[in-house]
Amino acid sequence: MVLFFARGELNSDDFVKFCYGHYRDIMSQYGADLPKSLEIIREEGQKPRFDSEEVFFNLSHSHGVIMLGISHTPIGVDIEKIRDIDYKKFTFIDAEDLEDFFEKWTERESYLKWTGEGLSAFRREIPKDAHFEHFPVYDDYHACVCADEQSIIAYEIDPNAVKEEFCSC
Repeated sequence: MVLFFARGELNSDDFVKFCYGHYRDIMSQYGADLPKSLEIIREEGQKPRFDSEEVFFNLSHSHGVIMLGISHTPIGVDIEKIRDIDYKKFTFIDAEDLEDFFEKWTERESYLKWTGEGLSAFRREIPKDAHFEHFPVYDDYHACVCADEQSIIAYEIDPNAVKEEFCSC
C-alpha cells in the first residue's frame, strides 16, 4: 500500500489521479501492470472507487491536510488534527486523554471507510481482529489506516505539483 500526504487545499479528484500515477510507477517496479489511468466512480450510498477491481483507494481531509491510501486490497484511511475538544462527550469511545481519543477516533473512521459502511455505523463496535496502522504524520495530526496487513510506503506530495499538472489555465 502507498500513502500520500499533502498540506494545503487541493481538488480531491486531481490529488487522487496525480497520486495514482505515482502508485502505478511504484508498483511497476514490483512487476504490476496497472492501467495508465483510471476513472473515479461515485455512486450514491457507496464510497468512491476506481473503475478497476485491481486498485482501491480512500481519502481523508483535516484542517488543510489531505491523506490518500492506494492499495491492491480494500483500504480505509483517516487523518485528524489533534485539537482541543471535550472528548468525554463521546461516551462510546473509551479514551484516557486527547491523544488516545484521536487514535481511537481515526481507527473507528478508517474501519468504517474500509468496510464501506460509512459514518451511519459510527457507534458500532470495532472487531478485535481489525488491522490498523497509526502514523504521526505532521505535528498535531494523527493518521490511521485500516487494511489487510501489508508493506507500507508513504510520500509527501507537493501540492503545487498537483496544481501544475491539473491546471486548466
